[in-house]
Amino acid sequence: MGYDTKYIRVSKVKELFVEGDKKIRISGEAKDLVHEYLDKAVEAAAKELIDKLPRKSKGSSKGELKRITIQKEDFD
Repeated sequence: MGYDTKYIRVSKVKELFVEGDKKIRISGEAKDLVHEYLDKAVEAAAKELIDKLPRKSKGSSKGELKRITIQKEDFD
C-alpha cells in the first residue's frame, strides 16, 4: 500500500517536474517519497502563512490571532 496524499493532487505532480524542455521522470520506488515530500512542503507553507497573521500582544489573550482571515497584504 502506498502513501495517501493529503494536500496534493497526484495527477498534477508530473507537471511540476520540468527543466526547460526536458521532463523529469519519477521512478515507481520514489513516487511515494516525492508525494510525501510535497505534502510536507505544502503543510509548512500553510503554517508560514498562518504565522504571518497579526497576534495580540497584551493582556490575557497575548499571542492569540487578531484576525483569522488571510488577506492580500499578508503577501507583501
